[in-house]
Amino acid sequence: MEYVNGVRISDSERERLVGELGRHLTAGRLTIGEFDQRVGEVYRSVTTDEAHRVLSDLPAMSPAPPAPTPVPVRTPDRRLPLHQRIEWVAWAAAGTINLAIWAIVSIAVGAAVYPWPVWVIGPWGLVLLARTLTGREGTDRRARPGRGPVRPLPTVGGCTSGWRPSQTRL
Repeated sequence: MEYVNGVRISDSERERLVGELGRHLTAGRLTIGEFDQRVGEVYRSVTTDEAHRVLSDLPAMSPAPPAPTPVPVRTPDRRLPLHQRIEWVAWAAAGTINLAIWAIVSIAVGAAVYPWPVWVIGPWGLVLLARTLTGREGTDRRARPGRGPVRPLPTVGGCTSGWRPSQTRL
């Protein structure tokens, strides 16, 4: 930036000069007393040439390196995985349908019938709750330790079920 003699100095220019004096202080070119004295002169100056006299005996400094960009802290994702959300939605839908059927039957009979939906909703919900809280998922029986590597299933004509057309009995 080009400075013209006699031009009044702004507050932002004063702050920039004080920052540059601070870099000279940390580089060891100024003592605390000299730094304090020069900062006072900068704040008392009215024009740019008065303010820049405090740097006349110091070497030109390269611009200050930009402050490091703070890395955002990643918070753990507390949402359920997609497959568990799908399981819970299926459980809620099936439970709602069963309760609706039970309510319709009870209304049609005119009295509350045996609450059989608890046998659908209860065990299924307990299993889902246990799996959600423990994080345990189904296991592949073929991939147990001590049973060797998992071998691909044999294919016949692109079919992996093991069924062969020759096994069909009519």
